[in-house]
Amino acid sequence: MNDQLEMGLSNAQVAKYHQQELPDFQGNPLIGALPPIFSLEEAFDELSYHPDYDEKERMLSPHLRYHAIPRLQRFFQPVMQHLDLEQRFSRLLRYGYVGRNPLSPGYTRQLNEAHQVMKGQAQAVPYDIRSTASSFTLMGFSGIGKTTAIERILSLYPQLIIHKHPINLTQIVWLKLNCPHDGSLKSLCMDFFLKIDRLLGTNYYDRFGSKRNSISSMVTRMGQIARLHCIGALIIDEIQHLLTAKDSGSEKMMNFFVTLVNEIGIPVMMIGTMRARSVLQQDFRQARRGSGQGDMVWQQMKKGDDWDVLVESMWEYQWIENRVELTRDLNETLYDQSQGIVDIAVKLFALSQGRAIETEAETITPAMIRKVASDDLKLVQPMLKALKSGLPSEIEKYEDIMPMDIEEYLQYRSHNIDIKATIQKKKEKRAEERQKQQSSVLEKVILALIGLDMDANLSEKAATNVLKRFPDSSQAELMQKALTYIEEQQKPKIKKKATIPNHLQNLINQGKKKKRSAYESLLDSNYIKNPLDEFVI
Repeated sequence: MNDQLEMGLSNAQVAKYHQQELPDFQGNPLIGALPPIFSLEEAFDELSYHPDYDEKERMLSPHLRYHAIPRLQRFFQPVMQHLDLEQRFSRLLRYGYVGRNPLSPGYTRQLNEAHQVMKGQAQAVPYDIRSTASSFTLMGFSGIGKTTAIERILSLYPQLIIHKHPINLTQIVWLKLNCPHDGSLKSLCMDFFLKIDRLLGTNYYDRFGSKRNSISSMVTRMGQIARLHCIGALIIDEIQHLLTAKDSGSEKMMNFFVTLVNEIGIPVMMIGTMRARSVLQQDFRQARRGSGQGDMVWQQMKKGDDWDVLVESMWEYQWIENRVELTRDLNETLYDQSQGIVDIAVKLFALSQGRAIETEAETITPAMIRKVASDDLKLVQPMLKALKSGLPSEIEKYEDIMPMDIEEYLQYRSHNIDIKATIQKKKEKRAEERQKQQSSVLEKVILALIGLDMDANLSEKAATNVLKRFPDSSQAELMQKALTYIEEQQKPKIKKKATIPNHLQNLINQGKKKKRSAYESLLDSNYIKNPLDEFVI
């Protein structure tokens, strides 16, 4: 059965078990099949995503460059808050599996007991289930990059892992759902069944997700399926939509999340804007349950290292003809017009390039950034002005950007890494690799030319010359250019024709006036002999 399942799941991978150093994780195949735990430096490398870019693209026609600019939407430069989120999610996922080891004697019993609890037929809850799962909440301003960050982190993990004999199960490592726009728990359950069916090819939606099923029935089946398929973590995005729920819908959904964590053992991560705090802080009990890994609150980025790292990395992607160096004035203008909101900063940079191409200015200036912000980001201007004012009375008008009145929420002092230094090292490493690659290409071109019976010194000279002039050319192109260079060097030097002395030309010109040929003119002047004179006896 697993072989058939494996063939039908293109996004699944067969379990490869890694040795676990921590005793909490040893002997648990659900944890052993996960990727190794990343250090901060490893997480930085894994999370970074810099789309392909070639300087030559700046010389393409305007309509092609317009289509290249949206590539910036895929750009992702991790900063310290992203690395912190990766570590918290890693802990959430792994510790959620500690109490759910399919090799343990009590695993089947735990499944049955949890199912009875969900049906309301039992009171006891297995201690080792609820003691390991936890939850945490990520709140932040709209556009700060919460969803993008968690999706980058989820991409580090396979979503499905197939465990063969003797376990014989398909592990769902993570499942991400969006909270329905109306805050309906029933809609959330239906979406859950649909997502599971798409992943596994099952028919849970047809069996349990129709509208005729009650919410309590759906919730029961949802919890049972989550346990049965070993869901590692459930991520609920846009949690602020619970504010629109009717008839105590938000309270029902929050209670359901609590049940998943405490009684079924499924970790839950909730993501939302600042509006979500009114839901999560309805009472201390719910707020505490959303803080198993500690709350994360992402407000606007402040000027400093993280902001500079982001802008400097993003600034490499330019499709305007006149490359613009990042100055302090440009950096501060971009911050002032975006107020540290990452999504707005990226859009401003992209839109400014589009404006530069459109107007044929082919450059970016602080004035252009301000003009683009005024013309193309009109809808968010009131929120940005509120943030810029710093006045609580203005900021309170927009719940999505309402700062949390809490102490500094990100403490990196004890496990910080110098991101600027890390990026500089990566640049130096890329430059070193490029130099090694060029040296290798140079050697190959020289050897190929010598193999064509070319002179060794001339081959080296030709290869060095063309590689210096055309560093981005392929090896085949360099060979062609080197052969052309050698051919030009080996052409025989054509001697210039001897010029006729001026006085002889004068004699010829004078003869022309007398209607005499050049021969007759030179013969009369005794510069040449009459051939017949040689035969006179």
